[in-house]
Amino acid sequence: MKKIDFLKRNFVPLIVFCSVLSNCTSKNQEKESFDYPLLKKNEALRLAGNYKQALNLNREYLHMAQKNGYTDGAALCYINISNLSVTVGNYEKGLIFLKKAEALLKESDNEALKARIFQEYGQMSKVTKLHKTALEYNAKALYHTKQCSVTDKKNYDLQKVFSNRADFLYEIKQNDSALMYFHKAMNIDNTDLINSLIAKHHMYYTKRIDSAKFYIDRALTLTNQKEGILNSQKGQIYRIVGDYYKAKEEDSLSLDYYQKGLAIFIKTHKVYNIPFMYEAMAETYGYLGDKEKEAEFNNKFIHAKEQLSNIQNDTVNQLIDNLLAEKEVSAEAFKFNTIIFSVLILLIIILITFLLYKKLKHVKKEIINESADLKNNIVRLQNENEVLNNKISENNKELIHLAENNDSSFLTRFQEIYPDFIDALLKRSSDLSSADLLLCAMIKLDFSSKQIASNMSIEHKSAQQKKYRLRKKLNIPSEEDFLVFFQKLENGESYSGDTE
Repeated sequence: MKKIDFLKRNFVPLIVFCSVLSNCTSKNQEKESFDYPLLKKNEALRLAGNYKQALNLNREYLHMAQKNGYTDGAALCYINISNLSVTVGNYEKGLIFLKKAEALLKESDNEALKARIFQEYGQMSKVTKLHKTALEYNAKALYHTKQCSVTDKKNYDLQKVFSNRADFLYEIKQNDSALMYFHKAMNIDNTDLINSLIAKHHMYYTKRIDSAKFYIDRALTLTNQKEGILNSQKGQIYRIVGDYYKAKEEDSLSLDYYQKGLAIFIKTHKVYNIPFMYEAMAETYGYLGDKEKEAEFNNKFIHAKEQLSNIQNDTVNQLIDNLLAEKEVSAEAFKFNTIIFSVLILLIIILITFLLYKKLKHVKKEIINESADLKNNIVRLQNENEVLNNKISENNKELIHLAENNDSSFLTRFQEIYPDFIDALLKRSSDLSSADLLLCAMIKLDFSSKQIASNMSIEHKSAQQKKYRLRKKLNIPSEEDFLVFFQKLENGESYSGDTE
C-alpha cells in the first residue's frame, strides 16, 4: 500500500522527469546520428576544396532532416550551405541561408547551433569590412558557446568562435586581447592552425621569435600527423611558416613553404588565398635576387587578383541556386496545402461557433430565469430581514423600558427574548450571579456605565468596577469591547482570551 501511495503522490513528477529524460536522450541521439557525422564529413570536404560534394552532402542531409521533422538538423544544413556560399564569394546567397537557419532555431535550445549562426554572421561581417558588427555578432556567439558542453564545443568546431574573435580584435588594434582568445580556442581544441596563428602573433606583435619558433614547431608536428589528408588549413600554416623563415632571412626555406602552401591552395580551390601567396613568393624571389622569377610571380599575383572566380565557383553557385529553387517549389506546395488546411480549419471553426452559439443561447435563457428567481428570493429575504429587525427593535424598546423603570421582570423577559445569550454566558462562567446576568443584559442593550449606575441605583464608579469584575469573570481581554465579545459568544466563536 505504501508503494502505491508513493506512486500516486509522485505520478506527475515521475511522468515529467521521464519526459525530460526521454527528450534529452532523443536530442543526444539526433546529435550523435545526424549532427556530428554531418559536421565531420562537411568539414573534410570543405577543407579539401570539394565544394560541390559538400553541397550535395548537405542537400541529402537537409532532405533527411525535413522528412524526419528534425528542425535543428535542417538549420545545421543551412548554416553549412551558407558557409560554402560565402567561401565562393556568394555573400548574398550565404545571407539567405543564414536567415533560414536563424528562423528554424528561434524555438530551439541547441546552444551550439546558435553559436554557429552568430559565428557565421560575424565572419560575413568581417569579409565585408564591418568590423564593429563582426565583434557584436561574435559576442553573441561567445555567449551561446559558454552554455555548451565540452563535447559540443569540439564537435561543432566552436574553437573558431574564439579564434575568429582574435582575428576581429586585430582590426581594432586590441592585439593583446587577440592572443588571449587564441589561447581560449586552444583550450577547446589544440589544432595545428591555432598554434600557427599564435606563432604569427609573436612574430608580428610581441617580436618574441623564440615563442614563435615554439608554436611553429608544434603546428608542423600536428600537421605532419595529417599526412595524406588534403586540408586547406595546411596552406595557411605553410604560409605562416614561410613568413617565419622570411623574418629570419632564411629566404630559400621560406620559399619552400610558400610553394607547399600554394600547391595546397590550388588543389583546394582557395582562390582568395592564391594571390597573396604569389605576392609573398614574388617578394621572396626579390630578396634572393632572382628578378625573372620576381616579375613572373608579380604577374601571376596581378592575374590572380583579376580572376578570383573559376569554373568550380560557377558550378557551386549553380548548385546553390538549385537548392533555393527546390525550396521555393517546396514552399509553393506548402503554401497550397496550408490554404487547403486553413479552409478546413475555418469550416470547423464556423461549425463549432454555430453549435456554441446555440448552446450559449440556451444557457443565457437559463441564466435569465435563474437571475429572476434569485432576484425574487433576495427581495423576499430583505423583507423577512426587515420584519426581523423591526421585531428586534420593538423587543429592545420593551426591554429598555423595563430596565429604566427598574422592573423586576426585566431579566426574565430578557431571557425569553435572548435565551441563547444567557445560556452561552453560563457556559462561559457558571458562577455568574443574577446581578452579573442583569449587568450583562444591560450591556447587551448598549447601556452606558452612567445609565447602568442610574438603573441599579449605584455610583458611576461602582458601575465601572462591576464591569471590570465581570470582564475578569468572563476572561474578556482588556482591549476587546463587551459588545464584540457578546457577538462572538452568541455566534459560538473562539475568543482571544481563551486558554487551553
